[in-house]
Amino acid sequence: MAQVKIVTDSNAFFPNPDVIEELGIEVVPLPIHVGGQTYPERVNFTDEAFLRKLAQDQKGVYVDAPSVDQMQKLFARLGQTSDRIICIHISSALNDIAEVTREAAGSFMGRQRIVILDTATTSAGLGLIVEAAARAAAAGAAQAEVVRIVRGMIPHMYALVFSDTLEYLEAWGRLGSAQTLLGTMLGLKPFSTMEDGDLLPIEKVRNYGRAVDKLYEFIIEFSHVEQMFVIQHEFETETAQLLERLELVFPAREFPVIGYPPSLAVHIGPKAMGVIVYEGDR
Repeated sequence: MAQVKIVTDSNAFFPNPDVIEELGIEVVPLPIHVGGQTYPERVNFTDEAFLRKLAQDQKGVYVDAPSVDQMQKLFARLGQTSDRIICIHISSALNDIAEVTREAAGSFMGRQRIVILDTATTSAGLGLIVEAAARAAAAGAAQAEVVRIVRGMIPHMYALVFSDTLEYLEAWGRLGSAQTLLGTMLGLKPFSTMEDGDLLPIEKVRNYGRAVDKLYEFIIEFSHVEQMFVIQHEFETETAQLLERLELVFPAREFPVIGYPPSLAVHIGPKAMGVIVYEGDR
């Protein structure tokens, strides 16, 4: 039986990017639209450049989903070596790629067994799930077993993100204009958590020190942290403060500090900080 093929999208972050080639993971770039031009995410337009553009022109910069035709061509190519494909994607509340992939897969019914999984997470959370699936597939696991692994990991992914401005949450319909106006006048900064796959505002703070407190309090509530990533852009000082405090609770543990991709930046803004926690087995 041919090896199960694993497909994901460019929102996924891999601690070791070499696993993409090593495990044969297919990464579909999400299209970035900037100033009338379109670029594949994380291919020939850097995250840093995107964040600068996003800060300058919030409405003119956005991340799309690939076309149905693009996904059909991918399935046709993969079908030459395997009739079992698992597509593991960013939360459908943040991007439409899972929906597009389902539509594309309909053309291959009866010829290929294509499973589309919405992970309800993003960035490093998505990357951890994809890598676990790809390692199982490389070891010869059947498609059903790989799907079971993915579905078992999804409920154990958590995220909490602090944004420097309310505007991006308003732009995506997660805050009303009146809330944004009042919050901006008061200098409030929003916290959002991943709930049912969406980034939902839960509270606001007035200063960065309190933001670090909230992230710290969120992390230490977990009885078991199998893996955790700190995501940040332009919060180097606050990140160092958080990691210093975590050393006392998690001695001898190192938590990677990473940036975040355009497909997440459009939702949380170009200046943000947060954590993605994989609880694992308790």
